[in-house]
Amino acid sequence: MRVETLPFILSMLSKPWGSLPYSIACCVIAAIAGCSKPASPHEAASSQPVDPCSLLTNDDIRSVQGEEIIDKKASGSTSGEFAISQCYFTTKTPVNSVVITGTQRGSTQGARGVRELWRETFNPGSTGRREEGEQGREEEHEAKPERVEGVADEAYWAGSRFGGALYALKGDSYQIRISVGGAGDAAAKKKKCTALAELILKRL
Repeated sequence: MRVETLPFILSMLSKPWGSLPYSIACCVIAAIAGCSKPASPHEAASSQPVDPCSLLTNDDIRSVQGEEIIDKKASGSTSGEFAISQCYFTTKTPVNSVVITGTQRGSTQGARGVRELWRETFNPGSTGRREEGEQGREEEHEAKPERVEGVADEAYWAGSRFGGALYALKGDSYQIRISVGGAGDAAAKKKKCTALAELILKRL
């Protein structure tokens, strides 16, 4: 089943730090794909979600944000066409916290690969159609997403009034979104997110 509202859901996940939009997004995904057939044992085994809280260490966060992690909070949904997981890394100064959101192929039979979702999000013209969530995506990406070379298979920096986030794609299996809080302009945050992405991709 195609999930036409996924670009809108991604825009919900881009809002800073709040867990409520993320929870709503997971519920929507689960509800839309709830009628899909169960996955085969092979498909289920290959779609086990990665724990996003395991992808960065205390030293990683300190090297970028200058502060240690004091808490990690994971959340997510493993049902539906895509499995979405998130980790909120809280630092001593909360505004400097880091959020990672990962998207993988879901456990339902016939679930689409992450690359297809990626193309819908960053190349909407490739399908020759306008997606329902386009307005929400435009609100998130106040400027056209900027291609970031040399990171993963593809990566984009999406700037917004909240600072922005880096999106990176690895194969057809994993998409990550990284955002950092704290002081600094968009260029500084892009640099920090890129550094964290390179660390994360080594562990995927």
